[in-house]
Formats: sequence, structure tokens, C-alpha cells
Amino acid sequence: MARAPARAGVAAGGSGGRASGRRFAYFRGVWEELRKVVWPTRTELWRMTGVVVVTVILFSLLIGGADYGLGLLVQPIINGPSNSTTTTAPPATVPTATPSASASASASASASASASS
Repeated sequence: MARAPARAGVAAGGSGGRASGRRFAYFRGVWEELRKVVWPTRTELWRMTGVVVVTVILFSLLIGGADYGLGLLVQPIINGPSNSTTTTAPPATVPTATPSASASASASASASASASS
């Protein structure tokens, strides 16, 4: 197999010159490529931005609607079968009496009065 000829200015088997020279050559090449780019005008940029924004809104509505619809379909499966003929009564609340400080004081006073007589 034949080897490719060495590039001009690059020693065979060498590193290709100093590292800083390669770095500047790289950025010089990048700058030259950026000068070849055809940049959009302001009106083209706004039009393309509008297309992107409208597309994002449409897809978010589409995905949000699909999520909502599938949620409505899956909710009965998660909750299990619901029987509308049986109704459950709310849990009964039992009032609990908590003695107040004055009630316990008066009870102890009446107990001591009856014990002394």
C-alpha cells in the first residue's frame, strides 16, 4: 500500500510545527469558514423565529392534549371499578369531651367538700 505524500511545510513523522502555530492556523481556518456563512437578514430571522415558536406551541398542545386524554382513559384502571349504586356514608364523628382546667378544679373542690362532711 502506498503512503500519501507529505504535506508541504510539514516534516515527515514530525508534529507539524509548533503547537501555537497550529492553534492559530485552526482559528484562522474557523474565521475563514465563518466569513463564508450566509447570515439571515433581520426579517428572515424573525420569520424563522416565529415558525419555531408556533411549532413549539402546537406540539405542546398536541402532547398536552394526548397526556390529558390518556390520563382520563387510564384513571379508571388505576382507581379500579367504581360502583355507582353503593354509596358510602361519611365516617361518623364521635365527640370527645376534654375536661377543662376549671371543670376539674370544681370537681375536686366538690369532692373534697363532700368528703369532709
